[in-house]
Amino acid sequence: MRAIAFLALLLGAALAIPLPAAATDLALATFPPVGKLDYRVTREGDDIGTQTVEFVRAGDQLTVRTHIDISVTALGITLFHFIHVAEEQWQGGRLMRLTSQTDDDGRPRNVDLRLDGNRLRGTYNGQAVDYAADLIPASLWHPETVHQTVLLDPIKGRDRQVTVADKGEEPLKVRGQTVMAHHYSMTGQINREIWYGPDGQIVQVSFPVKDGSLITVALR
Repeated sequence: MRAIAFLALLLGAALAIPLPAAATDLALATFPPVGKLDYRVTREGDDIGTQTVEFVRAGDQLTVRTHIDISVTALGITLFHFIHVAEEQWQGGRLMRLTSQTDDDGRPRNVDLRLDGNRLRGTYNGQAVDYAADLIPASLWHPETVHQTVLLDPIKGRDRQVTVADKGEEPLKVRGQTVMAHHYSMTGQINREIWYGPDGQIVQVSFPVKDGSLITVALR
């Protein structure tokens, strides 16, 4: 069951507009816009939780706060629970700090990374970790996410190898209406099917878990 929780976080509830690398800093100056997004998390159509992401700006500083609350029950008994709270602090288009606290079905996971020169250094559960400063968290909101081959796992503070394929536009029902969504397929150490709406907002993410069931996260 921990696999379900881990995958649920990495879907990243947020905004994303794929842009060339040269445009990234400029894009982050205005994107994503201030506000909060709410998502519904389901497993084979059954509600299992929620995810919210909030974007806060102060000058050239951008703070991204993520909260995930998942609970799988049967006959009124909780079989699994997962609570994750993360905060990304960006300044001038650079990740300055990433912190997260996770209750993974009773197992604590804590990440604290900060920019130190040209490196991101810190700890995962008290153990030292060290990565290149340009590594992007796998929260998926960042405009350059779909161009990456390595992403930073915000739960365990690890680097994850990925390949992203552009699947083009597809019709998708969002909030009861059909929109043309841009579909990207991410494979490797993170596996996601991601659909972005016409305004660049992530409208749906889906992925299978080890027991064969399908997790879906949809904008609500």
